[in-house]
Amino acid sequence: MENLTKQQIVLLTLLVSFVTSIATGIVTVALMNQAPVGVVQTINRVIEKTIETVSAPTKEIQTVVKETVMVNPDDQIISTVEKASKSVIRIYRTNTDQSSGSNSMVLVGLGAVITDDGIIATDNSLISEGGKYFTTIEGEKLQDLSIVSVVPGEQIALLKIKNDDKNPATFSKVVLSQNDLKLGQTVIYIGGEAKNTISTGIVSSLSVKEIKPTDNSTSTPVTTKISSIETSISSNFVSGGLLLNLSGELVGIKSTYMDTSKTSFFAPSAYIQQVLSSLTAPVKKVQ
Repeated sequence: MENLTKQQIVLLTLLVSFVTSIATGIVTVALMNQAPVGVVQTINRVIEKTIETVSAPTKEIQTVVKETVMVNPDDQIISTVEKASKSVIRIYRTNTDQSSGSNSMVLVGLGAVITDDGIIATDNSLISEGGKYFTTIEGEKLQDLSIVSVVPGEQIALLKIKNDDKNPATFSKVVLSQNDLKLGQTVIYIGGEAKNTISTGIVSSLSVKEIKPTDNSTSTPVTTKISSIETSISSNFVSGGLLLNLSGELVGIKSTYMDTSKTSFFAPSAYIQQVLSSLTAPVKKVQ
């Protein structure tokens, strides 16, 4: 050892360390093979935990923040009413006093603007073919209404605001609901003869109609659709009044049915959409 150079001593030290580590590994493996299962599992957990702890700082840490927002039902109703009130239309006709010959405005009912160009959905029983109707926009401004669709025995009639190109009226449409109503769902009614009155309630009953395939095919399933809506709201309704969900979408129009006992029923928005779609449906030519 005394005759070894410094370089030889370093190399000898490395060799001894290498041999020692190999011997230690062999002894450790031999001991683990002879050790009980519980001891081996404990050692493995310690090794895994050590690896995770060492490697954790190299991973990107992501923080997820969850925020719970409490919605006040009153605020939701108020917001819905404020938005939908701009779509409420009061429909009038002129009444002539036979004795004096003077004319006066008579309220026919309510309606809802459902398109950007001013088409109004209302109770079909209120409108007579060839009748003259008008509404008031922006206070006292009179606006004529033209009849777009009125079919005897149907639930919904469509009118349209005759807008003045030089001085157009401003109005806002209400969105027709595309979702099926559920029993117990909260609904809002906007009615009133002189001014808007608000009532709230729930859907208490739904009349469902089966639609059978036109080709009488047994392979085509029978579908169903809601034909009328009944609510828990007091029956002090004005025909053509709006029934809304909490999202401010129109779910129904107060309609007078052929059965006079159905005084508190509403025509569903799906039927309103059907009547509206029929305006643009292509006419089939008879061969």
